[in-house]
Amino acid sequence: MDRKLFHTLGLGALAATLLLAACASPAAKKTATAQVEALQEAAMSRDQAASNKQVVQTFLGLFMSGNWDAFDTVIATDCVLHEPGGVDIVGLEDMKALWQVAYAPLKEIGATTIAETSEGEFYTGFYTMEATYEGEYMGRQIAGVPVQFNQAETMHIVDGKIVEWWVEFDRLGMAEELGFELQPK
Repeated sequence: MDRKLFHTLGLGALAATLLLAACASPAAKKTATAQVEALQEAAMSRDQAASNKQVVQTFLGLFMSGNWDAFDTVIATDCVLHEPGGVDIVGLEDMKALWQVAYAPLKEIGATTIAETSEGEFYTGFYTMEATYEGEYMGRQIAGVPVQFNQAETMHIVDGKIVEWWVEFDRLGMAEELGFELQPK
């Protein structure tokens, strides 16, 4: 039997049992109704968490494949992206323009999900990104240097689309991998 159907039937049977037991007194009925509502809310929350994770996995697949034209299936056209350093990018088209420049030097990019959690409309993921850097970085030409950096993201997802997004990644670690040294002022 399908797991979701089994889960739904189980909740229905539990709800019926609680409501039958509650017929003895109004207080018991009120308690049973509250328990049923709590169970239904928990089930909806699990469904939302699974949906959020699917949206993110779909995005990562599209991003890694270079199928950027399909981003509108998982990102709202008016999405707000909060980039490191307090920079806000508003709108899907501006986000794609930024990514096409920022990620162009990263060849053979891959992402490994280290941890993820989702509650309600929010998803947070921690990733390790790997790529080969081919291009200019902070005024210096870089040729074929492997990089690996950590990235954390929190996304607000509504109706299957990312509507707001916060990103932070290890810029210092990546700069060091590319041969830059931290110098005191």
